[in-house]
Amino acid sequence: MNYFLNLVMNENVKMYKRPRGVALLSLIILMNFLAAIVMKYIFTDTNFTFWDHFNISSYLIFILIFVAIIVSGDIVSSEFSQGTIKLLLLRPASRMKILLSKFIAVMLFVILIALIHIASTAVFGTVFFYGTVFSFEASFIGNLFLKYVFGFVEVAIIATFAITLSVVTRSSVFSISFPIFIVLSGRLLLEVLSHYNIAQGKYFLLANTNLFQYVMGRTLFEDMTLSFSIVNLSVHIILFFIISSLFIVKRDINV
Repeated sequence: MNYFLNLVMNENVKMYKRPRGVALLSLIILMNFLAAIVMKYIFTDTNFTFWDHFNISSYLIFILIFVAIIVSGDIVSSEFSQGTIKLLLLRPASRMKILLSKFIAVMLFVILIALIHIASTAVFGTVFFYGTVFSFEASFIGNLFLKYVFGFVEVAIIATFAITLSVVTRSSVFSISFPIFIVLSGRLLLEVLSHYNIAQGKYFLLANTNLFQYVMGRTLFEDMTLSFSIVNLSVHIILFFIISSLFIVKRDINV
């Protein structure tokens, strides 16, 4: 157990010692700062509150998806491109444990960026909208809480998809750029399918990642339910893990 924890720690060290890790975490703080500045000094005709700032910052979770893709899409493929995969496999740990340690490291990263996003939103909201911290409605806070929780769930699911591509393709460029392309274009495609009532679209991963659609009461396809989306997402995650496991266990290492 201790050795496995060391593997997870090793993956975290590799992740954060690179300048890219610090830059991505700083980007989250910067975008929340800019959001507060714009709300406070650009839209001066609107009296934004602390909770308005939290609500608007919830839309920035969409940016966290790309941050997570950049890290998770590179976590396995970079071992091949840098030639370090053989050194990693020389350790007395099975390939499955190595894969699981990388998966846990990415999930810890998702939790970290979620905490940084919430903390920086709270700090800048307090600084710029201090007098309105205690002005809120319970129902609004409840919906806002669910928006954040479901948003971070979506980040974790897309990150899992990127890890799978990283294992299968061994290409950092592909496993980063393809999920970004899917996230950007997939939503447009789903809107078209929804517009023409093509019900098969509800089985796509992206049709189910936004669970907040059930809180809003506006689903992409009429017969979608929360339980359907949870089952759909569970099947996708299990499938991703099976595919990743098969590729990492069976693949010959010729680096």
